[in-house]
Amino acid sequence: MQMSIESWFNLHYYGFGQEGAMASDEEEEDDEDEDDYQLQAEPVEEIDDREFPFHDDVFYINLKAPRVRTGFDNLPTEVRLRMEHLRLILMPPSIGFQILINVFRYLNTFDRNSAALACKRWFEVMRYREFLDEVCFHFEEVSICDGAPPIETFLRSFRHFSTIKLTKVQFNGYCEFWDLFGEHIREITFVNCTNITKSRLTMILKRLPFLECLALEECDELFKSWTPVDKKRIEPVCRCLRKLTLRKSNAFTVEHLDYLIAMGPNISSLEISKCLKQIDAPTRVKILTCILAIMERRKKKLRSVDFSYTMYDDLFLKQFAEIEDMTLSQISLSFFERAPIKEPGIIDILRCHTNIVHLDLSSFLNLTDFALIEITSSLYLLKTLKLNGCWLLTDFGVESIYKLDRLQVLDLSDCDKISDRGFMKAIVDRRRDCMCQLYLSMLPGLTDSVILKICLTLLNLTVIDFCGSDCMNDTSVQFLFCYLKCLRVLRLNGCVKISDAGLTGENLPVAAIEIWDVQTTFSVSELNSLQELQLSGCFKVTDITLMHSFRFRELKELNLAHCVQITEIGIEAMSLNCPALESIDLSDCFHVNDRAVEALSKNLLRLRILKLVRLPLLTGASIDSLVCNCKMLRYLYIRGCNKLPKDSGDRLKKIPTLRNIPKC
Repeated sequence: MQMSIESWFNLHYYGFGQEGAMASDEEEEDDEDEDDYQLQAEPVEEIDDREFPFHDDVFYINLKAPRVRTGFDNLPTEVRLRMEHLRLILMPPSIGFQILINVFRYLNTFDRNSAALACKRWFEVMRYREFLDEVCFHFEEVSICDGAPPIETFLRSFRHFSTIKLTKVQFNGYCEFWDLFGEHIREITFVNCTNITKSRLTMILKRLPFLECLALEECDELFKSWTPVDKKRIEPVCRCLRKLTLRKSNAFTVEHLDYLIAMGPNISSLEISKCLKQIDAPTRVKILTCILAIMERRKKKLRSVDFSYTMYDDLFLKQFAEIEDMTLSQISLSFFERAPIKEPGIIDILRCHTNIVHLDLSSFLNLTDFALIEITSSLYLLKTLKLNGCWLLTDFGVESIYKLDRLQVLDLSDCDKISDRGFMKAIVDRRRDCMCQLYLSMLPGLTDSVILKICLTLLNLTVIDFCGSDCMNDTSVQFLFCYLKCLRVLRLNGCVKISDAGLTGENLPVAAIEIWDVQTTFSVSELNSLQELQLSGCFKVTDITLMHSFRFRELKELNLAHCVQITEIGIEAMSLNCPALESIDLSDCFHVNDRAVEALSKNLLRLRILKLVRLPLLTGASIDSLVCNCKMLRYLYIRGCNKLPKDSGDRLKKIPTLRNIPKC
């Protein structure tokens, strides 16, 4: 009988399988002293706590015992390969741990959490600081109390949490949660917490000694109840705090802002976004003046500011530019007021801060070509440039982007005056291996002739967005499949010219590549790394594409809303060939029926987000399929389905992971 590799290893691991050598050792053990014995054979050290090595603790147990020499070179090839694999497993913990960390970096948060259940070593890797920081524990519409779930459950947890988000929660007295896990929390966000007060906020922050990021979003009730503001006694002082965020708040005053800034003496990032919209002009001016004073006081430490979608005027920008000796690497600004045509404040800011790496000017309605030329002339370190919605830009200004050699992310969406000529000179006329993300949605001036040149120039693109662009058709989309093999995100929402021919490469009137008499076409399935695909509104797409070209092993998000020709046949094939799907949108696909929903629920074990809006063929059978098969579904949108029974909401409560109960 042939011995299995595992059995062979077990024998030699414990010193069996070498009859001659072991027998001679036993005979000479009583006659010779210890020194002479060591010259003849290598001993096997006795280990008291040896256990069978092949279980979930194999990585630790095997390291405790030395291996007996077995004539490795004389072993069969299959056995030697297996032994080499085991040798890699039995490496010292520091080396093996680092290798596992590098492997786990290729997984998303959800997959890492699943892998952590395999064994103790993988669980320890999941607790690596970098991975923990990517996990956000979101408490929404619950009571923060020791005696009620979910806090009662978390108090028994053996892991810690570095990022916490609290949305519409109720604080009921003292909570032991902050004492147990506070020292591990690095980032905390409060969203629309109506009953939070200054005393409760102070109590929580005192127990977070290593807090690095504090965000207050829609917390007007906190600021309204926080009166008066006693600035003589600042508590707590969060010395590790690096980022302060105020978002969608209009009730805070100068005193509140000064107090919060004083709490973090080492703040390097300040965000005040989507604020100051529903207050009178004098109060707004006072707060803006206070923000400028804070920036003046903290100019040595500030590295990032974000005032996007906050109401301010050009005078604020000019005074911003007058702050000397401040080195910013990231700026986010949006502007809605009227600005002077000559020498606006944004140009002064750009001239002063030449070390900017990330610049976001989305919806900066008064950004002109001259300001863009100043950006490209002064900010030679720029890696991210977002100009979404800057509708005054023309080809004259966009042409100057060619000076930015280090550009990695470019967003020119909704700049409808840009044409092929300006974009060609800006991007296409030079090789850009470092650019990885390109957003060109809603650009009517671009034609399909520029697509091929983009594909030949930007070969390393991982994200591309052509939503609502007329330049995308069956021929141009073929160039994407041919050249951009690294694509992870492809967004083609509203590209109504795309059909099955372009996505499958079949029955094309003109081949994408034609050399002499050889014609070559391509399919979307050749994008092996694709993780997100947006095809909403591409009404020419049918089941043919879903059956023949949707074969993605890594696809996680798919949007087929308003693709009115797809049916249960295509959806069933897609669910079998795309097993990693986690989010699907089939809204307004009125041929989708109960059998299609059943196929999705049975075949997509990872499904977490499902949108089934306005589907007239769905009945109670779809609800039963979701309740029976979807074990990980978190968000379900199922409104506008007229044939669903009235008790669908109550039946959906049986899904334990569902976070929202739709009203059918």
